[in-house]
Amino acid sequence: MQQSLLDALTWREVHVPSTSAAGTVPLKIGEAGTGKPRGLIVASQHGDEGPWGTRAIRKFLESTPASDLVGSIRVVPVMNPMAFDEQTRESHIDAEDLNSLLPGDPDGRHTERLGHAVVTEVAPDVDVLIDVHGGGHWCLNGFVYKFAGSEDLAHAIGGDFVRFGHERGEASLTCYLRNRGAKVVWLEMGGAGTTEELWAQRIADGARRAFGNLGVLKPSSLPEPKPAKEVPEAKSFRTPKPGLYLPALREPDVATIVDGGTLIGTTIDSVTNDVIHEFRAPFAKTAVMLIRPRLAVVEAGEMICVMGNAG
Repeated sequence: MQQSLLDALTWREVHVPSTSAAGTVPLKIGEAGTGKPRGLIVASQHGDEGPWGTRAIRKFLESTPASDLVGSIRVVPVMNPMAFDEQTRESHIDAEDLNSLLPGDPDGRHTERLGHAVVTEVAPDVDVLIDVHGGGHWCLNGFVYKFAGSEDLAHAIGGDFVRFGHERGEASLTCYLRNRGAKVVWLEMGGAGTTEELWAQRIADGARRAFGNLGVLKPSSLPEPKPAKEVPEAKSFRTPKPGLYLPALREPDVATIVDGGTLIGTTIDSVTNDVIHEFRAPFAKTAVMLIRPRLAVVEAGEMICVMGNAG
């Protein structure tokens, strides 16, 4: 039987101080090969993005023959173990966002120390980064951020919509490595639902094409994806008041284009179900980039959706 890239991985652990009860938390890093270029794929920096990115990485590894490896590869399926376990965006220990504090601090609080471990143990000598984010239990996403000089990498992923990641923070892993000369792409694809395995497979296929195009792996035999729709402008919507959110756009509508004025959803009174506020597509041709697809209890200021200008 042909050995897969998954079988070829060697795993090591970096132990990051956490709580007095746990002591440390292991950051698990898988590696295969020793050559250049070195590729890195990571997921679950945010615990509320759940297991979908880790599932995609598994699919990529088990479907790729180890003999396809040209350079070397590093994988971190769970970048933020405490937040991952809690299924929250940040760990309860310090409520810090791992993806906005690199290079971290070896003498700081838990997440700062985790950031330092990422910089020193995960990020060194990386040439190509695939940074997997996505929806979670509460939302579904369908787009990719691209960066100047790495447009070919973003195309290979095969997202439905693509935006330049100008607003992504310099302290994120993607921008940290981009500033050090790596080719980078930031995914926002998938989430919980009936199509979660399909999204995971799309990400896995995109990773295979991308690493093949950049020389980490042999070129892929997978078909080229259709060009993603450019979205130069996007608008996010948040709840003006607490209540219930009743979606009009559901799971099948993510990564589609709807007409301006299309009802996205409404917030309604928790007791009477009277309408509090309506959310509508803001552009003549609106890209559905992120949505809440299910009925949910919401507080004031909660994210409802992200809509892009696809016109």
